[in-house]
Amino acid sequence: MAHISTAAKIACRTVGTVGMGIALMDACKVGKAVSEVSKNRANGIYYEKAYFNSRTIDNVSPSASAISEKTFELRTKNPLPGIIGKIKGGAEGFLYGIGNFLPAIAFSSLALLGKSWGAKLGAIGVGLGICFKIAREGFGLGKHNPMT
Repeated sequence: MAHISTAAKIACRTVGTVGMGIALMDACKVGKAVSEVSKNRANGIYYEKAYFNSRTIDNVSPSASAISEKTFELRTKNPLPGIIGKIKGGAEGFLYGIGNFLPAIAFSSLALLGKSWGAKLGAIGVGLGICFKIAREGFGLGKHNPMT
């Protein structure tokens, strides 16, 4: 039966925590950015419909025009489409961010929850993933240059 030393356990758990933290922080930031865009898009669609509904009148009645104007004012004060768009966009962006870091999350989970060689394998996987990200995003290794 293989035993893992206390220092190795601490190192594996630390690497797993760092990897999981980076992945979740990035997913939260992506979710926040996408939620803002989605909120603005939902508001734009809602306001466009409200505007065109208020400007197209079936008859020339002054009372119908007044009702249309008042309804337009009330509809533009409605915060619900923006809130729903923000929630939907936030969930969509968070899941997209999680998907981008799926291997890192898997290795981090293995480093945090694994026993003996599994924890070491997870920590090595997180370390290699971080090295790959630094090489690819920092130094551009493996990226296609659009200028050539």
